[in-house]
Amino acid sequence: MARRLANRLETARGSMATKTNTKPKQNRAETERRLIEAALDLIQRNGVLAGLNLREVADGAGVNRGNIYHYFGSRRDLLRAAINRRFEAVVDSVLADRRGMSFVERKLRSFRWIDKSQDSELRALLVIDGDDTVDPMPAYEAGLSGLRQDVIDGDIDRGHDLEALQVTISALLRGYNIFRKPLAKRIGTNVKDLDKRVASIIRTWLAAMAKPPTT
Repeated sequence: MARRLANRLETARGSMATKTNTKPKQNRAETERRLIEAALDLIQRNGVLAGLNLREVADGAGVNRGNIYHYFGSRRDLLRAAINRRFEAVVDSVLADRRGMSFVERKLRSFRWIDKSQDSELRALLVIDGDDTVDPMPAYEAGLSGLRQDVIDGDIDRGHDLEALQVTISALLRGYNIFRKPLAKRIGTNVKDLDKRVASIIRTWLAAMAKPPTT
């Protein structure tokens, strides 16, 4: 009887220890998720150039502002976490949708997708904040590998500088994504109309990559 009681007490202690060890981790994961979502909502609502007010982020997540520094360390680290969370959430599905597509169609799909991710705005906000460690071209190696395959498939002439092409495509798509709304306003049209017109220009340019570069 005494041994059985001791075993039960030991089991109870182990159960309590497990709960004690897992609860903080669960609470931390939930708090981090709410902070990241609150940050993304603020950026979408106020725009990238408005910056990111940490007090508003904390209020939006329903937590104390000190949680941001406790879990992320700084505003930059919070933004990095937001970038990773959003980028990883969509990249797999995007890659799956692009299978079997030609070089031109694949890049046009990127042109249409990138606006939904807020990835460009988030990375730009880090650069504006003075962070020189932010990656301006995530998945660069994978993109370059795809271009090499496009050369093999005949969609890109082998005479083109593939590294410069990857940089140009990234700069064009991300730059347009950030400024598309004020650009549409500047020429007196709506964003959807400008998207279609710019996509037509991009299609013509990308199709020309199948021909040798001019000197």
